[in-house]
Amino acid sequence: MTKILSNGTPQRIIRDNQSFQLVAIIEGASANTQFIQNLQLVGQQRRAVDELAKKVSEAAPAEKEALQKQHAQVQESLAKNLEFMVKNYGYSVNHNYLLVPSQAALLLKALDDKGAPIEDESKATLVAEFLTAEAYEELQILRQRALTFAAQPEQQEAFEKLKVELKEKFDFEVGKHYFLQVRKGALYATING
Repeated sequence: MTKILSNGTPQRIIRDNQSFQLVAIIEGASANTQFIQNLQLVGQQRRAVDELAKKVSEAAPAEKEALQKQHAQVQESLAKNLEFMVKNYGYSVNHNYLLVPSQAALLLKALDDKGAPIEDESKATLVAEFLTAEAYEELQILRQRALTFAAQPEQQEAFEKLKVELKEKFDFEVGKHYFLQVRKGALYATING
């Protein structure tokens, strides 16, 4: 099991030439899972509101009233969910967000009797813990490089070296199935201007 010491959460970070400011620390695996699900729901609802608005504007008069009613219902639900996100996470639709796992666990999925991965985190096995954002980021960089090299036959030797490094550092094996359990997440928002 990999353990790396924690060294704090930065207030500002830069990713892809974009500046981000820390807006919240989300503690606990279930709280982070809930936040991610809430964020996905808000995103789905925002897309649905936009799609319904377009349908309303293009609808025949006979369909327009029903579509307007549906649009209003989704918009009301979105407003309630946004209010919850603002209150609990400082969320705003005016920013892009980045959730950086500052403490996380890598769990190997259990397999059923046919060898298929089981989508139940409680049956998974802990293989590595990340106690800093940098440790998690190192795993992600190595995984991405391995993926790139795997697709290039001329990079087979580099791919094999990366597989060994991933196994030694993180007990991660290419081709196996994992859960990432975010236990503490730093939520960053874009800085405008």
